[in-house]
Amino acid sequence: MNEKEQIRQYLQLFDRLCQQTGKLTKIMLIILIALLIFFQAALRIHSLRPFISPVDRLDGIPVERSGKDWHK
Repeated sequence: MNEKEQIRQYLQLFDRLCQQTGKLTKIMLIILIALLIFFQAALRIHSLRPFISPVDRLDGIPVERSGKDWHK
């Protein structure tokens, strides 16, 4: 192979790589957005919320802050 043929082959491989990674990135972005929508919708269902979000189990009544406890 001469040098021009090697450069042309390299550019073809690079173009193919860019197209494949672009396609993979689009697919991953679509999947992540779909998962975000799914989990946000699932959080609206009260019975599923404790399984999805551990923070929901920690939710409770706020502690009243008195003056002497606040300064410690």
